[in-house]
Amino acid sequence: MKIGIAENGYPIRRNILNKISGAEYLVLRKNNNLFHTLSTIKKLIFRKKLNFEGKYFFYQKPKIDILHLYNDINYSSQKWMASFETLVPRFAETKNDHQKTEPSHQINEKTKNAFEQIAKKNCLGIIAISQASANIQLELLKHYPEIADQVKSKLSVIHPSQNIIPRNNIEIYNETETLQFIFVGTQFHLKGGVEMVEVFRKLKEKHRFKLILISSFKTDHYVTKVTEREALETKEALKKEDWIDLYENIPNEQVLELIKKSHVGILPTWSDTYGFSVLEMQAAGVPVITTDIRALPEINNENCGWLIHLPQNRLKQALYFTDEQKENLKTTLKNQLEEILNGIFEHPENLIVKSENSVKRIREMHDPEKFEVKLKEIYDRA
Repeated sequence: MKIGIAENGYPIRRNILNKISGAEYLVLRKNNNLFHTLSTIKKLIFRKKLNFEGKYFFYQKPKIDILHLYNDINYSSQKWMASFETLVPRFAETKNDHQKTEPSHQINEKTKNAFEQIAKKNCLGIIAISQASANIQLELLKHYPEIADQVKSKLSVIHPSQNIIPRNNIEIYNETETLQFIFVGTQFHLKGGVEMVEVFRKLKEKHRFKLILISSFKTDHYVTKVTEREALETKEALKKEDWIDLYENIPNEQVLELIKKSHVGILPTWSDTYGFSVLEMQAAGVPVITTDIRALPEINNENCGWLIHLPQNRLKQALYFTDEQKENLKTTLKNQLEEILNGIFEHPENLIVKSENSVKRIREMHDPEKFEVKLKEIYDRA
């Protein structure tokens, strides 16, 4: 079986690439996508880009059996399927519908036509990587009742797979005099890094700990709206803290080694489609403190970690759309994180139990062999 993929970025490697034993994976060139070619031509001739986000039209060699897209819709006759982290189609007309105090959508022909592509026989299925994503997809489908049932019949939920990461948990948790916490997040501000550091600063006079920060301090323009200058200033200030070890742009292998040496992971994020780093931490027996937005309560709970309960809309999107909502979010996050951390410092003996439960959860819910079986069932529809 030859499976074509449009790219091989991190989400594709986590959800698609090399997940079926014996299959051959081909990373397609950009000009295999007609929409990309048309956009390039338009830019050369008219100095203007064509927005082809979320759209794919396979029209060139090499020969493949199945086109497996990520967040995109195929408009050609090629047999295809798509995995997605929020919804499909991912257009300007759809991708922000859930990011409102009350989710809403403006019906349009472009989106309706995309759903018609999913309903066609050559679409093998669409895979939500979480139930939260599936719920956002179903919310969008409510606006297109004439085709909703056909699209729903193609929808399934398959959480990403995760291999166990071996380490000696008993040895790690026998030494809790100085607890080591670890934060992994490209976008430091978006992932709640500022609020996290404020809480730790408040506690550092009472408790002994080390904080590992792994971030490139990338800015975001839709939630915190932090500027590059502000991000740089934050980074430089953190470098001066003797209780923080800061790493930028290190390979995943080094990230995993730092995770394996840590007691507790932290992802107090404002916004996240999934939380892949949480799976890696849990797989190494590192229990994680997370917020409870989007997919996070599906992969973390009080049995294996800790949850910070943020104000959110009915699609589990945190409320940060007004200045008042942002301040409420920050206050809620910091108060609950402080309470959780105090509990950890007072009862470090409980960490080993959550550590064991984290590994058990990964074995049960993210087993690579079970993931392969579910994915292959969809491929076999070809």
